[in-house]
Amino acid sequence: MKKSKLGLGGTIVLLVLFAALVVGLYLMLTRDKDEGKLEADVDVSEYSTLKQRSLVTNYPQTAREVVKMYCRITKCLYNEDLTESQIEDLVDMLRMLYSEELLAENPREDMIGLVKGDIQSYKKFERTINSYSIDDSGDIVYVRTTKPAKASVNIYFTIKAGSAFERAYEEILLVEQAENVWKILGWRQSDDTSLKKDE
Repeated sequence: MKKSKLGLGGTIVLLVLFAALVVGLYLMLTRDKDEGKLEADVDVSEYSTLKQRSLVTNYPQTAREVVKMYCRITKCLYNEDLTESQIEDLVDMLRMLYSEELLAENPREDMIGLVKGDIQSYKKFERTINSYSIDDSGDIVYVRTTKPAKASVNIYFTIKAGSAFERAYEEILLVEQAENVWKILGWRQSDDTSLKKDE
């Protein structure tokens, strides 16, 4: 009889320990899940990502990378809900990609005003830049027979307007202002529809 009570008592102790272990594991797992959820909820915007990059110390090293940065900044300007100072920050980043000639033709305050007006127009007509595509490195046309060297890069933006999509093709012209330091000289509308891959 004593033996049976002891066995029952031991079983109860084991069950209590097992229950405590299960509850402990549950709390540990749900706490980790909640922490992961909190981390996932922290939205790192494209603006924040761009703002963290210093174009002074980490300037794009190829003509294609300069154009890709131009596209990223442009997409961010027209898609994100930005404050006036954030718009000015991104315009200043764009200006760092511009050649001296292009900067001379586009004073900062005029450029900020134009960009803000364009953003308002996009919002009014519910337009956003859905994606962009850039020439592959092998498709970029370089002209090195003249000094400074020049490059031509074709891009397109896929623009969503309501439920419709359209493409805006551009040819970006760049100039090599120093060795492997490419700056945007200008751009023009392009008819090149050969680009296929969206970024």
